[in-house]
Amino acid sequence: MLNSKTSTSTSGKRRISSKAVFALIFYLIMPVIAISIILTTYPELSKDRFIGILMRILPISMVLILISQFQVRYEKGSRGRFVLNEMYVILVLLWVFALLGGEPIIHQTWEEYQFSLNIWNYLLLIFFVTSMNILYYAVEYQVWNMKDNESNIKNAEKESMDGEVKHKEVTITTIYAQ
Repeated sequence: MLNSKTSTSTSGKRRISSKAVFALIFYLIMPVIAISIILTTYPELSKDRFIGILMRILPISMVLILISQFQVRYEKGSRGRFVLNEMYVILVLLWVFALLGGEPIIHQTWEEYQFSLNIWNYLLLIFFVTSMNILYYAVEYQVWNMKDNESNIKNAEKESMDGEVKHKEVTITTIYAQ
């Protein structure tokens, strides 16, 4: 059975997660198409700069896609998912930085014009959002671990109470048997 976004096996488990498909489209396909359109539409722009951007974002994009695929295999609250989420956020930060040219000041020439664009404020905003995402995943990890611990405690209490009830039943039946 084939789904429009993912391929599934006969057991019903997805081979490719929707998050990996999103990462493929957003972090790899769209930037490649956008940079190709820019290079063909404005041939006077520096091709070396845009090819350099592509060379920096392609490996990061591939790792993001792999992390997206493996990340959904772990349950919320697991250490593996937490580590992969943190790696994903940090790599997205690096991807954005690479997409912006890898420098805090963008220098570009267009025909006889030269201009520079200072992007420090944008980078500070991106760092802030990244730190909030890291904090979010840390809190998610803690909350899900607390829920797991609470359910383990409740299960242990239930098992101990079941054991006591069985013990009392055995005691009562032995009293009546005498």
